Order: sequence, then C-alpha cells, then structure tokens
Amino acid sequence: MQTEKTVFLDLLGMPATRFVIPAYQRLYSWRERQCRELWLDLHRAARADATHFIGTLLYSHEDPDADGRQRLAVIDGQQRLTTMTLLIEALRRHLADRERTLDGGIDAPALDARYLRVGDGPGAPCKLVLSRNDGPTLQAVLDGTPLPENASENVQRNLAFFQSLMDEDGFDPQTLWHGIEKLFVISAEVGARDNAQLIFESLNSKGKPLTTADLVRNYLLLAQTHEEQTRLYDEYWDPIEGMFQPDPGSLRLDNAIQGWLSVRFRKVRARGRDEVYSVFKQYVEDEFTGTTESLLHELRNFCMIWAENYRYHAVKKYKSAFKWAENGAPTLVSHYEKKQSTNQSYADSLRAKMDSTDSSL
Repeated sequence: MQTEKTVFLDLLGMPATRFVIPAYQRLYSWRERQCRELWLDLHRAARADATHFIGTLLYSHEDPDADGRQRLAVIDGQQRLTTMTLLIEALRRHLADRERTLDGGIDAPALDARYLRVGDGPGAPCKLVLSRNDGPTLQAVLDGTPLPENASENVQRNLAFFQSLMDEDGFDPQTLWHGIEKLFVISAEVGARDNAQLIFESLNSKGKPLTTADLVRNYLLLAQTHEEQTRLYDEYWDPIEGMFQPDPGSLRLDNAIQGWLSVRFRKVRARGRDEVYSVFKQYVEDEFTGTTESLLHELRNFCMIWAENYRYHAVKKYKSAFKWAENGAPTLVSHYEKKQSTNQSYADSLRAKMDSTDSSL
C-alpha cells in the first residue's frame, strides 16, 4: 500500500469522482466539540500560513457508476470528509447570501460545482455518498429540499453550528478559506494484496474505541461490493442493531455476539470483552464453512431470541453469556449436537421460537 501527502482540496475536488461511505461504517458521529476544534485549527493555520494535517484517508476503487464517474470507497476518513463537506456548504451559503467572492474568483457556484457535487446545479448528486439516513439528509441539505424521515441529527446540527459561527461579527470568509487551503491528508489506496480489515483496525485503534459489534460488522461486510454491503446490511445487520435500540453497538449487542460465539465455538472461550473479536475471527477463519450471508442470518436470529430473553430477564439471571448458552442456547444453532442442554424444557421453547423467527421479521 502506497501513501502520499495530498492537499485536501485537490483530493475532494477531483473531477467526476464520488466518495462512497460503505454500509458497514458507523454513522456520522462528530459533535460540536470536534467541529469547534477543527474551526480553531483552520484559523490557526491561516494566521500562521502553515500547513495543517487533518488525518488519513484510506480508500479502495469501486466500479464506476452508470455515468462513468469514479467511485472511491472510504475505509477510513468518513468523519473528516463529512465535516469538511458541511463546512464548505455553510461557507457556500454565506457567500451566496452576501454575494461575496473569494480570492481566485471562487464564489458560491464554484464551491458547489468543485467540492460538493458531481454535475451542475441543484439536484446534481453529492460528491460524498453517505450511508443510511446520513445520505438522504446530506442530499436534502445541499438541495435545500425537505429533510427525509429520520434525518441525521448530527448532519443538521453541525451545519447549523458552522453557520452560526459565520454569522458572528468579525467573521472573515477569506481567512477561513485560506485555512482550508492549508489542509493536507495522508491518502492511501488499498490494493488487492492489502488486508483492508487489518489496516482499518490499526487506523481506528486511537480515538473513539470501536465496539465488538463495530469490528464484527466491518469484518463481515468490508470485503463485499458496495451493492452487496448495502443488501446484507439492510437485510441482516440493521435488524440486529434495531433489536438493541436506542443504543446500537452497546454493551447488550456486544454481549449477544459473545453469547452466540459461546454456542458456536466452545473449544475456544473468550474470557473477556477484549477477547471476543479475536475469538470471532479465529472461528470464522478456522472453523466456519458457510457463507457470510448464512452467518449473518444465524447471528440475526440468535440476537432476536437474545434480545427478547434479555428483556424478560431470562439471560440476566445467568452470570455470563456462556452460562446462558449452556442452559438453553445450544439448541438455537442449527446442527449443534455437541452438548445436551442442562435445561431441556427451556431449550425446547427457544428452539420453537427460533423456527418461527424468519416469518416474524
């Protein structure tokens, strides 16, 4: 994998190029604190007339879209790309409302055409293709159209925050733009011989920790095409996260994955939350013989039973996921015959529920 230092605006402004956030990625999550830090960094860079490193951008090539546009799947860098897109949109609105032009003849239409869209005018698709609710929200924001149902709060909130800073007395758009021009990233394309998952885990070992659920989702979906990622996410992973709302990826979902693993891979036991993902990878790579879809299908069904039993304290009465698995969960997994349940009536009731799970989705 080759890396290079790239001016951020040169990267974002590549013609006929769209940056696609895969379905397995976490939703856009930056809050006001991170946006304020970025704002201050940009003004410091402008005052010092010095370059500022904004982070890494790791991507892989996808097949071009129907119009022949290049598509780059963003493996790492979503938060920065999204925040900078919102900042540039806020600046575009500021220039349009005041009929201002920056040095070099850069006005509101120029920002829109170079850095926000592929194509000219309202309705042209966004350069940045966000996943799930984030995507339609960003498109509506750029188009000035009504927001979709369940619109992304972070997209709306951070755009409004940048707009409020630009409405303050003393704001100079030229200074802000000079700071943006000073941004650079370390960009890298993941090739066929590179292990994108290991690179992703290494890059995300700092900052907000990835949960077990985050790591498992990324591991299962990262190698798929964008279309297959979206299908598998919508059909399997989205229902899994929905079972543990309002906090998907929470401790409860992590515990459910550990419970499933206790059933499936008894010869290696994860003795703590930090070991679950490592054991999961060991199981998939050394023992599992099915397809990614069959694994997701099984995990989804298991989580449905787990979530229901958690609500009714059937899981919580056991000291660990392993103990719960011993006392009923063995029958949740098809073809599992290694150990008889110690609570057969409970196990039989779970098996009956498992048989009807799909029809109730």
